[in-house]
Amino acid sequence: MGLVLNVPDEIAEAATEMAERFGETPEHWLLNALKVHFPPIPEELQAEFDALERASDEDFLRFEAISQK
Repeated sequence: MGLVLNVPDEIAEAATEMAERFGETPEHWLLNALKVHFPPIPEELQAEFDALERASDEDFLRFEAISQK
């Protein structure tokens, strides 16, 4: 999946300046910065998120009833 993102000129200029310092393209530099702030979700945690999305209201009520005992 790809994504095109337009950023304000001051961010583009700062990214260009930083990228030049490190011999990278601004796109590569910004992508690395985003990866630092949004690391991949561990597979186990993603599986839990997926299970929560599939859960029904009844599943949540059962879970609450069990956890209150």
